[in-house]
Amino acid sequence: MSRFSTFLKYLFTRMGYGDICFLCILTFIYPNVVPTARNTVSVLILSGLIGILSMIMHTDLPLSVSLLIHLIGTFFIFWLMVSINQWGFNWWSILLFIVIYVVIWLICILEQRKAIGRINAAIRNKQSNNH
Repeated sequence: MSRFSTFLKYLFTRMGYGDICFLCILTFIYPNVVPTARNTVSVLILSGLIGILSMIMHTDLPLSVSLLIHLIGTFFIFWLMVSINQWGFNWWSILLFIVIYVVIWLICILEQRKAIGRINAAIRNKQSNNH
């Protein structure tokens, strides 16, 4: 996969995660809040930036360093999104960030395990067909 297609994959995947989180928060936590064009566009753009930041996981940096940079960068982007939209930055928003961050990481880990399982099954199937 080329660097540009990888870049687009990370950009659009995280835009989707950000949009889903935004809609879930509006639906379940703030059901009377109407999304604005500025809210929606800022969530899409900044979620895409988080996706681009996620590409750091595929560098030669140690995993702990990559995770720390990703966490700090994602928190900064989240703070920027809260500031742009004037949503109020407080302990509740920090807790919400932590919960969303952990849930998204769990989803990513489960997706990777599923993909690894499919790859391993294909390898086992190919090996059994060769014998």
